[in-house]
Amino acid sequence: MKSSIEKILKEKGMKASEWELSMLEHQWKAIQQLKKGIETLKLSDADIGITHHPGGVCRGETVK
Repeated sequence: MKSSIEKILKEKGMKASEWELSMLEHQWKAIQQLKKGIETLKLSDADIGITHHPGGVCRGETVK
């Protein structure tokens, strides 16, 4: 998994440390687990969306 992430980042001219690659891999696995849960829901239950906004609002405070 890390090698795939590293390859994609390298193609885009981006560098990531081993720690960052581990974090990206962990986040990807978490997203895949969420996706599995959503795929088993009835369509009427899937009226919410999960988004990630870096630098957004966290616990009512603006994050920079």
